[in-house]
Amino acid sequence: MDRLSSYIASAGDKALPDAVEEKARLHILDTLAAMVSGSQLTPGQLAKQHAQSQGGVEEAQVVASSIVTSAINAAFANGMMAHADETDDSHTKTLVHPGTAVVPAALAMSEREGADGISFLKSVVVGYDVGCRMILALGREHLLQGSGASPSIGGCFGAASASAALS
Repeated sequence: MDRLSSYIASAGDKALPDAVEEKARLHILDTLAAMVSGSQLTPGQLAKQHAQSQGGVEEAQVVASSIVTSAINAAFANGMMAHADETDDSHTKTLVHPGTAVVPAALAMSEREGADGISFLKSVVVGYDVGCRMILALGREHLLQGSGASPSIGGCFGAASASAALS
């Protein structure tokens, strides 16, 4: 746990290899496009209505809307929109859909913390890395037996890691 915590906490201090940075930019763009597309579908509309009804401190924006709400509510709504039309990314070895959890969390925390673009990018990389590695460590096949928990566990760990890297 100490090694993992240190890795997350120091992620912003390390340079990313060019190939990793490029791939992360594509995943972010893909997830943002999925959010915009999903914002027009019923789950996205309901997510925006929910965020609007929650109010809260104005920390982060809900994509494709004028709603500014708490980072938690924005991340939740953006995540629902990102997953709404099933165009989100996936990681084959783990069956995790990292973008729908990691990018919304990192985006909301970046806004709340006033982070710059490279910090946001690095937090997304950490989120993808930790979320997918968690499933590999726990064993995808074991997690899938009867519950299909692999995607939800990976997304939760990924979102938490990306958020922690920014705070």
